[in-house]
Amino acid sequence: MRALFLTCMMLIFMAGIGCLSAQALNDLPAPPPSGLSDEGHVLGNNSDLQREIIGKLKQLETEHGYRLYVILERSLIATTPTGLAADLQQKWMPNGEGLVVVFESDTGKMGFGRGLDSSEAIMEGEQSVPAYSLVEIIADALHACAGIDVPDLFVQKLVSEMCKNLDAYLDRRNAPEEGGRSLRLALATIGALSLLALGGMVIGWMMGKADKKQSRIMKFPEIHVPERLGAPYGGGGGGSSYFGR
Repeated sequence: MRALFLTCMMLIFMAGIGCLSAQALNDLPAPPPSGLSDEGHVLGNNSDLQREIIGKLKQLETEHGYRLYVILERSLIATTPTGLAADLQQKWMPNGEGLVVVFESDTGKMGFGRGLDSSEAIMEGEQSVPAYSLVEIIADALHACAGIDVPDLFVQKLVSEMCKNLDAYLDRRNAPEEGGRSLRLALATIGALSLLALGGMVIGWMMGKADKKQSRIMKFPEIHVPERLGAPYGGGGGGSSYFGR
């Protein structure tokens, strides 16, 4: 009876956790239309810098369909940049068609909405970027931001480098597919033409050989046979034996 009671309490507890998780996701805000959220005023009143960052985010989405959301906060309470980024990623883009980046300016910590290790499941969708490529893209961007201590300048450089790296990766990924298809089509065409030419040569050679066989005339040479034993056209025969080694 006690075991049954404990089982029921565990099920109720797990159901409560599931409801709280679903409620927490529902309480999250909608994705910012511009791709940039700066409720903490990390960028201050620098409208030119905001327009520059938004322009790069929009250009990446327009050209490749990849959405990069940048969330800026002064300080987070009851969560971390990684936890908030993961929650926003799950609500906004669960299929991996983009990436959420959270930056906490007071601590300098960052969080990314997707796991960046080999255990992450392969995302579906044409716009998704595998984890191993994201690691390289983010690492190169952070390396370019090394030594920048001012938060707004750091965010500007980070977004610029990430958009540039994502654009280069998506261009490389799409270019070989189109070029490969054209190359395969050209090789198939050349192969078909070569096969037809070879077939024509074989047929021509066989027909020429058949014509030569049909036009060949067999002639026996004239041979003068002298008289043998008084017979004008006598036959003959011969034989030989050898008893040596």
